[in-house]
Amino acid sequence: MKENSLDITEQSEVFEFMSIGEIIDQTLQQKIKKEDSSKGLSTGFFEIDKVISGLHKGQLITIAVRPGMGKTAFLLSLTNNIAIKNDHSVAIFSLERSNQKITSRIIESETGMSVGKLKGANLNSTEKDHLGAVINNIAQAKIYIDDTPSVSIEEIVKKAQKLKFVHNVDLIIVDYLELLSTRFSDTYFREEQLNTIVHTLKSVALELDIPILLFSQLQGHGFEYNFLQKPSIKDIPIFLSEASDVVMFVHRSDFIGKSKQDDENVEMIIAKYNNKNQNTVVPLKYIESNAKFANS
Repeated sequence: MKENSLDITEQSEVFEFMSIGEIIDQTLQQKIKKEDSSKGLSTGFFEIDKVISGLHKGQLITIAVRPGMGKTAFLLSLTNNIAIKNDHSVAIFSLERSNQKITSRIIESETGMSVGKLKGANLNSTEKDHLGAVINNIAQAKIYIDDTPSVSIEEIVKKAQKLKFVHNVDLIIVDYLELLSTRFSDTYFREEQLNTIVHTLKSVALELDIPILLFSQLQGHGFEYNFLQKPSIKDIPIFLSEASDVVMFVHRSDFIGKSKQDDENVEMIIAKYNNKNQNTVVPLKYIESNAKFANS
């Protein structure tokens, strides 16, 4: 039987209608997506997240730290917050410490016991169950560590692309800038090499659509300079501050005169964010017994 044109028109118009429930779902979902896009990956440090709204895709975030201020402790505290507590995937390029040392530090930070003590500890069943659960939680975390020494930026680019493709990592951490090299080490001055490395990392962050967190070790000029004077954006090279979307400094203001058993008040100086150089200081706490940073 031949359909008349009215039947066809009416049928096509029926399918253009949407129920109000579907419209509400779409409207709310669009709003949620819009709100989520304004928030980056949480650092787990509430006051930092309030200022920078988390770590955003495509960003290069630089954290500059003077020797002795706890660079590795902050890196691992951040990794713990993102990967272990919140189940995101984190890749670490560790040029300074082996993957075993990094893993041992994570275990010690989370358990409050050295690996040596854990191996030889005389624990009751309750303690064993607790520590077993903590270590199993760490083992299940999506943390990938590359401890290749003297790795070049060209190698990091290839490995980062593979990490994104295979593991869909949410964050890449590089520790640290001054230990990186390029294939052109013999033909470039060191500052030119570092400039190339920094801009390459920024390009990789954009290409892979993930944040890259780059640690940089500030060079001190004596004891007083290292531990008393607050660092500022003038203490890092111009090319590093310009290429970075966010620049932060860890400053342990109570470092001098503290007992090894005391917790310390720490200042995180956020020197650049939202395309502006403007110092915002937020408080953190350094827990000496666990060698970790925490919310103040």
